[in-house]
Formats: sequence, C-alpha cells, structure tokens
Amino acid sequence: MVATKWFGALYSKRPLSAQTVTRIITWLLVVMLAWLLGRLAWSFVKPATDVTPWQAKVASASGGKTSAFPLSDVLSMNLFGRYQQDAPILKKEPVKQDAPQTKLNLTLVGVVASSRPETSLAVITKGGKQNTYGLNEAIEGTRATLQAVYVDRVIIRNSGRDETLMLDGLKFSQSQAQSSSRQPEPGRSSKSPPASELAKIKQEILDEPQTLFSYIRLSQVKKDGELVGYRVNPGKDRVLFDAVGLIADDLAVSLNGNDLTDSTVMAKLWTELSQATDFTLTVEREGQLHDIYIELQ
Repeated sequence: MVATKWFGALYSKRPLSAQTVTRIITWLLVVMLAWLLGRLAWSFVKPATDVTPWQAKVASASGGKTSAFPLSDVLSMNLFGRYQQDAPILKKEPVKQDAPQTKLNLTLVGVVASSRPETSLAVITKGGKQNTYGLNEAIEGTRATLQAVYVDRVIIRNSGRDETLMLDGLKFSQSQAQSSSRQPEPGRSSKSPPASELAKIKQEILDEPQTLFSYIRLSQVKKDGELVGYRVNPGKDRVLFDAVGLIADDLAVSLNGNDLTDSTVMAKLWTELSQATDFTLTVEREGQLHDIYIELQ
C-alpha cells in the first residue's frame, strides 16, 4: 500500500517531497542489495560443472584423408624433394684456368690476386655500375660467379661453364691462357722446398725476428724525392722467398697494415716484429697489389 502511494505520487502533478524521494531511493537500494545477496548465495549452492580439458587431435600421415586437412596430399607432393639413401655426392668442379673468353658484357677494371684465396678480389663493371667481388660471389645482373683471380684475368663460372674475363686493356689469347694456367697462383711457389729447411728458417726468425730481412731484402725506392716503397729481393737463402710466392723486384708498400711509404714506420716495425708470429706483406707487381702471407708457426 505504501509503495502504491509512492509510485502514485510519481504520476501526480504534485511535487515530491524530500522525504518521499529519500524513501524511494532507500527501497531501490534494498531491492538491489537483495538481488546481489541472492546471486552470491546461489553461487555457493549451485552444482559445479565439470570442464573437459581441450586436447589437440592428432592427424595421421599414413591414414586416409581427413575432412579438416588432407595431409597425405601435401606429403605426396615432395615439396623438399625425394630422399635418396644412395644419392651420389656432388663434387666441386675444378676451375678451368685456360677457359675461353666470356661473351658477357663485363669489364674487369681491377684485381687483387692474393696467396690467400679468401682475400682475392675483382672489381667488375656491368652496365656502368662497378662492384667488388670475392670468390664464389655472384656478379650482379648475371648468373655467373667468380671462381679464380689472377694478375691479368679472372675466371667466372657462367651456367656451369668456366670463362675468362681479361683485365681491361689486355687482349685474350688461347696460348697466353694456357701459359698462365701452368704458372702457380700468386703467393704460391712452383716448387716445394724441403720442409726441414723451411722450418729451420722460420724458427730462426721466431727466435730473432730481425733476421727476416736477411732472407727477404728490402731496399728503398724513391720517386721525385718521395718514398714509394721498398724493392724486394731474395737474401742469403731464397728458400723462404720462393716458398711464400715473392718475385724479385716486387715493390713492398705495406707490412702488417703499416704503410711502408711512411719513412717513420720502419722504426715502429722493429718493436712489432719481436712479438709477431706471422706477417702480411703487401707488394705491388705489374701495377697490381698482392698480399703475401708469411706464417712462422
């Protein structure tokens, strides 16, 4: 009855008093609190529902097709090739040093032929764009890869065929290519010295590093009064000289990264030589730079 009067007052034209509004709000709060208490009580008495843990379905590769994913069809495609237990092992083809001249539109503008193949480089231009390549790197714009670097040419492998690319300005000839193929690679000797004799020389240099210059002699070369390097020639015994691939009258321009055209460097080198177990001598030969690696251990 009281509630009816309250709600009837809402639709009457008379304004509600503050007391009436307070009672309405109180009743609403009581109803809401009762509803919340009921939900809370129900959560304690409501029976627990067992939840089945999710498990992934295992697809069988050997079974038949499934409606979800036809795995057997994908396996039958052999996307990664067929396994062959007795497949032959592919051997790397040797580089053909007397390869015919390439017909690719390439220009060889520079080479660094080294006794260590990993440091050999070739500067090649194609379509006006110049890049530097190491061994086994693909030449941009072609399918050819760099295979060998010599002082006057490089060998590239184009679609499985070895081809010669001559240094810009030099002419190719078959006889010259055959002659070049019989020469040792830069930095390697054409004949092997006795191992015991070479080991004895290396040990001597390890004990007294300055004796290196008694086996490899250096003489200053100046041009217009400026030091341009040191002329290299064999010393008292040329076994080490030949073994590392030096050629008489090579022009040494750097030793262990030190610029030999700087007249103040030699004094610094004496200190470094006493602790070094290997040397990298950079020489200029026929206008090209070559790194000669001398290992003492």
